[in-house]
Amino acid sequence: MKPFCIVLLFIGVSNFVNAQILYKEFSFGMPIDEAKEILQENSKSLKNIVFGNGTSYAFRKRSLVDHDGSLVSINIWSKKNLNLAQATQYLKKSRSHFESNNYKTVYAQENWSDPILVKKNLPCIRFIDPDSSVVIEMDPRGQGSVYNVFVTIYNYDWFLRKAKGKE
Repeated sequence: MKPFCIVLLFIGVSNFVNAQILYKEFSFGMPIDEAKEILQENSKSLKNIVFGNGTSYAFRKRSLVDHDGSLVSINIWSKKNLNLAQATQYLKKSRSHFESNNYKTVYAQENWSDPILVKKNLPCIRFIDPDSSVVIEMDPRGQGSVYNVFVTIYNYDWFLRKAKGKE
């Protein structure tokens, strides 16, 4: 193989790795300004996301997380404030949704479906997509009578590097 072809192949593979889809048009490593444009252009459709029957999640202005100007993760949270029972149902229905779409549960706290008993310093529940390219975490947050359920989407490889302290 000629050196020129090897360089082109390497560039293609590098672009593929950087372009792994996080959610819809959002891809890992895309310029944050481009991601913000997509968020603005699709604001209506990104405010009613269903991860299970009876759930409604929404992108917000702070949903896009960047590092050095590139998109590294996405945070989506319940569209409205939830009471304790609703937050519990969101967790259960969303888990069922992801598992029915062949996401593998790779971590879950013992009391993952009870927002009161979830340990705050640990993730509540974590999934990996069938291609091992995306990690999804769900966490309930709140207290008293007001809760939200957060869904965070990461690139799998970046997540592993971050977990190992290499990022």
